[in-house]
Amino acid sequence: MNVQRIALTAVCIAIVAVLVAVVPIPIPATGGYTHPGAVAEIFIALAFGPVVGGVAAGIGAAIADLALGYGSFAPLTLIAHGSLGVLAGYLGWKKGINGMIIAWIVGGLALVAVYFLGEATLYGYGIAGAAAELPFNLFQVGLGILGLVLYQLVRRAYPQIDQLGGTPSFQER
Repeated sequence: MNVQRIALTAVCIAIVAVLVAVVPIPIPATGGYTHPGAVAEIFIALAFGPVVGGVAAGIGAAIADLALGYGSFAPLTLIAHGSLGVLAGYLGWKKGINGMIIAWIVGGLALVAVYFLGEATLYGYGIAGAAAELPFNLFQVGLGILGLVLYQLVRRAYPQIDQLGGTPSFQER
C-alpha cells in the first residue's frame, strides 16, 4: 500500500465517521441508532474499491460508535459496515450502473444480516428484538442509493476519480 492510498483511506475513514455521527437517530428496541453513513460508504466503495471501501466503512462507523457512546456496538458495526464496503466495492468498483446497483443491494443486505444475526445471538436481543431494528437498518442501507447517485455525478464531472483507488502508474511520453 502506498502513501497516497493510505492517505485516501484515512480521509475516507474520517468522512464515514462524521457522516455516521452527525445525525444519529436512536432505536429504542435495541438501544442502537441509525444514520445516513451508507451514503458515504457506498460512494467510497464504488469510487475506490473494496479495500478502501471496507476499511473506511468498518473503521469509520466503529469510531462513530465509540465517539457517540455506543462502544458495545463497535465490534459488530466494524463487521457489518466493513462487509457493506467490501462487497459494494468488490461487486461495483469499475462496473456499469447495473453492477453498482447490485453491489449496493448485496452490500446492504450483508450489513442488515450481520446486525440481525449479531443482535439476535451475541447481544441477546433474540429474534424479536433484532427484527425490531430491521426497518431502521433497511432505511439506513436504502440511503446508500444517494451514494451511488453521488458517485455517478462526481465521475461525470471528474472521470479521474476511478484512478484514485488503484495502483499508481507512470507512463513516459
